Amino acid sequence: MFGENGLTFLIITVLIGLGVLQGFAQDNPIVIGYERFHSGEPSFEGGRLLFNELGCVNCHDQPTGLPVRNGPVLNGILQRNQLDWVRAFLKNPNEKKPGTVMPDMLLWDREIEAVLHFLGSLESDGTPIVFKFVNAERGMALYHEFGCVACHAPNEQFSLPEGRPEQKDFTYPSVALPKLKEKYDIHSLSDFLYNVHKYRPQGRMPQFLLDKEDGGDIAAYLLNHQDGEGHNYPRIPKFSPDPALAEIGRVVVESHNCAACHDISTIKETVPQNYQLPAEFRNLEQFPRHPAYPLSKSQLLSLETYFYAKKNHPTVNANLHIQALNCMACHERDGIGGPDAARQRYFTGNRDLGDCGRIPPPLTGVENKLKPSWLRSVLQGKLKVRPYIETQMPVYGPSVIGLFEMLAGNSVPSITHGLQSANVEVGRKLLGTQGGYGCITCHDWGKRKSMGISGLDLSIIPDRLHLDWLHQYLRNPSAYRDHTLMPSFWPDGAASNKEILGGDTESQISSIYAFALSGEGAPEGFPDKNTKDFEIVPTDKPVVQRAFFEGVGTHALLVGFPEGIHLAFDGKSGQPAALWKGAFFDAYRTWFSRFPEFEKPLGDEVIRWPETELDTSAKYKGYRLDEAGIPEFILKLNGAEVFERFSPQGDPRGRVGFQRRIRYTNENQLEDPRLNHPKDIIKYEEVCEDPLERTFFYQW
Repeated sequence: MFGENGLTFLIITVLIGLGVLQGFAQDNPIVIGYERFHSGEPSFEGGRLLFNELGCVNCHDQPTGLPVRNGPVLNGILQRNQLDWVRAFLKNPNEKKPGTVMPDMLLWDREIEAVLHFLGSLESDGTPIVFKFVNAERGMALYHEFGCVACHAPNEQFSLPEGRPEQKDFTYPSVALPKLKEKYDIHSLSDFLYNVHKYRPQGRMPQFLLDKEDGGDIAAYLLNHQDGEGHNYPRIPKFSPDPALAEIGRVVVESHNCAACHDISTIKETVPQNYQLPAEFRNLEQFPRHPAYPLSKSQLLSLETYFYAKKNHPTVNANLHIQALNCMACHERDGIGGPDAARQRYFTGNRDLGDCGRIPPPLTGVENKLKPSWLRSVLQGKLKVRPYIETQMPVYGPSVIGLFEMLAGNSVPSITHGLQSANVEVGRKLLGTQGGYGCITCHDWGKRKSMGISGLDLSIIPDRLHLDWLHQYLRNPSAYRDHTLMPSFWPDGAASNKEILGGDTESQISSIYAFALSGEGAPEGFPDKNTKDFEIVPTDKPVVQRAFFEGVGTHALLVGFPEGIHLAFDGKSGQPAALWKGAFFDAYRTWFSRFPEFEKPLGDEVIRWPETELDTSAKYKGYRLDEAGIPEFILKLNGAEVFERFSPQGDPRGRVGFQRRIRYTNENQLEDPRLNHPKDIIKYEEVCEDPLERTFFYQW
């Protein structure tokens, strides 16, 4: 009926007209990916995302290249939703569920009643589970721990170890929940939680992997059902539709093309058919029959930008695809996204691993990181390699297939680095503690648990990772992820261990991959747990050991030097914490206890730094080892990196002390709040030619 330009003009006119009519209401539909990443300025990609997520593409032939988004299956809707709630929702969708992407279909009351009778005629298969006992308190904990609060608002009454975040720390809106008591009973809500994809196969709500009791407990929490007797909760009353009204309702549903967005078993066509309404309905044809959205001004302008761009075949955009599925509620990609400061507090896991132990990994370059078979299994919820993260990776429905195909199609095979120079036995040694890099002190190997904190299983490296990505990552782990506890043993591409394969970085990393690929044996150094003496004695080079350390905390990095003076660095705040002389450290409980205690240095003459509060923008980014094996700690401060290094040095009188050298990137960093010093110490500042460098000498 309309040409391309005519259709575009008509859509813009309708949307802008409705925007004026609605006065740019604040109750606009909420598409989280748009609100977070595109609402600041109108853009083609922002409009493209809205056009897809609001369902416009379901009726208008202007492909977006993004995953299909449909509404819930309508069969059985009045068996799982309260009749009065559905009636009120059809009359004013946004009033019953603020931020909904369901438009107002401009139905008159008598049309709505007819539609309700039609919906009542659509039977559902299956019967919801009835729980005899439910636990709302446990349900509250699960709601916050599984990851529901990545998208939905947390409960103010839920206690957190670090305290509830301030409202200003919530930087984007949550997906609002309707008044669930008005919509569900406890049985239908728990059934929905167990079978999300049965009722919303092309929606944006993912499926969590729930044990039998979980759904009932979460439903009890959401409905505030406190008495524990699930079977006593009132059931949704049975509705008996009138066949004549149901037939009229079917015609109304067809005329509004509801099947374009909803699966309706009795309506297969998505194009309105010729129909004849009873006389009392005919006068409705004079009113607008298109859906109405209470769009914000930003949304209107973004849609207008998209329409006028006339890009009928949008280019592939993995980031936009990920935003549509709201993967960025939990993951960041290319430096954007991930949970904001407020929501991060609700992500749970092993805090001994820092943020890596509870916040899901970045998706930056994931197509070049994970092999296609592994990526597919992850997206389908079949694999979990980070058991220390308690927040769940949910399962997505058919919408995720397009994401997999897009990412797999853009992946780059391992072609830069090969295994020609690899040596399996060398790889075994490098992963172990007998002259290697000691990877098994922090990482599992198959069924053998690490000697300390339990990091990722290294035995499955070849199943998961492209060799090229591993080479890139091991050279600079902190470039991939801030706050990682993973050090670089090949800083700037130079191996810190020069004794194995002549310090050839290419051969060393490829050998690690080759050993894991061989599947033969385990790395060297898994110790005999009957041994009682595990004192670490630095001999020819420094030793770096992570530990729970008294006065430092769970992120302590201990550096032992052959000269007999040692350092404890706080890997959480990025500040030096303690110095001592004599013996270094006994690692027995650190390596073998699953619940290690806060350890003390073996030596004496311990001196400690005063605590300093740093700006929240300051971030510890890891460390790298120089050729002598001395770590250089990296901190992001005032928008740029700071490099700090401690090394033993003698003074003119022959006394051994520490040289503390700090290199800054710009002058704004010279007012460094970290430039404090321990008490009861001999200190002087050395003169540096470089104005961006500060060097101190400590002796005690």
